[in-house]
Amino acid sequence: MGSSQSKPLILAKKPKPQAVVTDRISELPDAVLCHILSFLPTKLAVRTSILSTRWKNIWASVHNLDFDDEYDPWIERDDSFSMFVDRVLSFRDSADIHKFRLHCSGVKDFSRIDGWIRTAIDRNAVEFDLRVYSYSDFQIFELPQSLFMSKTLVVLKLNSDCLRYVPPKSGCFPSLKFLHVTGDYPADESIEKLFYCCPVLEDLTIDGVVRHDADVYISAPELKTLRISLSGEDFSPQNSFSINAPKLEKLYVMENGLSNYIVKNPKSLVKAIVNLYSHYSCSHRDFSKFSSALLAGISNVKYLSLSAHLLKACSVPAFDNLSELKLVLHNCDNWELLTELLKRSPNLEYLVLEHNEVACTIYSDDEEYFAEYFDHEWNTPETVPVCLSAHLKSITIRGFKGDSDEMEAAKYLLEKGKVLNKVTIYAGDLLCRREELDKELELIRRGSRTCRVEFF
Repeated sequence: MGSSQSKPLILAKKPKPQAVVTDRISELPDAVLCHILSFLPTKLAVRTSILSTRWKNIWASVHNLDFDDEYDPWIERDDSFSMFVDRVLSFRDSADIHKFRLHCSGVKDFSRIDGWIRTAIDRNAVEFDLRVYSYSDFQIFELPQSLFMSKTLVVLKLNSDCLRYVPPKSGCFPSLKFLHVTGDYPADESIEKLFYCCPVLEDLTIDGVVRHDADVYISAPELKTLRISLSGEDFSPQNSFSINAPKLEKLYVMENGLSNYIVKNPKSLVKAIVNLYSHYSCSHRDFSKFSSALLAGISNVKYLSLSAHLLKACSVPAFDNLSELKLVLHNCDNWELLTELLKRSPNLEYLVLEHNEVACTIYSDDEEYFAEYFDHEWNTPETVPVCLSAHLKSITIRGFKGDSDEMEAAKYLLEKGKVLNKVTIYAGDLLCRREELDKELELIRRGSRTCRVEFF
């Protein structure tokens, strides 16, 4: 009987089921898809219309429109950007516009820009961001009256060197709370009209370049926050900012020259950040005079951040309410300014000293004046400031270099700080000397038994 050979059993592999790809995004409601597209530039949002029939008209209901011609003066442009904006506004449905951003510095035809603005306002725009620049000194763009009369506009950003503001005599900006203006000052005297026709304005930002003498009057009964950031030209403009804002709480000033600031009704002011960099065309006498006037106008603040390497100690007024001070010390450390601020801030609780490596460039033909600003050795005050003996709880030093003047200042603060809880020192590149510095500071007899010193 022959033996039969058994054949090997071969198990066939079952085919893997093919994954079913589901387009879950397209299944979302129209409102959700519109919300997603609202975060894209309009150019990209419109392109989604080619994805499928489902997406064909979604872009037309998006509440945010973002047009940017990405202007480059070295590239010759055709009319395609203007035609694109025209088409989008024509084919869009009747839904309201929430945000309208229009950056069109390459568009020469101001009448088309005027039409786009009117369309956005007619669609009840809430936030409006316009950037437009002229091709010549003679081109002026007058904002349409409908912009001033908008009842829905809450946020307005304007960036231009050619705008003219001719607001109606009444009924302007009934809902506008945030205004940001960037440009050359004074581009036109009408700029001042813009600042006092906003009855409910709460937040104002002014930045740009001062080219001519400017006298700007800001009157805003509800203004709470004001930011001014300006740079001057090669000559010294005599600029003046008069601020009448009885509810102003926060003031930010940054200039590379210094205007004459007159702060009226500063009783509500709580916080001030002041960065002053003297331009070479600004005389030290003007700088001293204007800085004194500015500090006097903000002397009731509770928080002050101050960076002004040319500021004289004699310019410091009394800061009776000041509880927190940040002082930026440049590489020409003005210790006299620090001691004067401590002396004139009896209720100070928190002190931050920050070293800035930016060079202190002094422009002066007065050798005595020049020498004064570079003679910044630490001199121990004759009397101990009230804040050191009664209120100062915390000191933070950033950019600590460990030189002799700094060590003397740190020693003085530790010895005289009777209620100090904590001194924090950020040494940066000096971490290799941390142990040595720590030992030096440990030898100092501290005025407060509970004071801790920490290095980072």
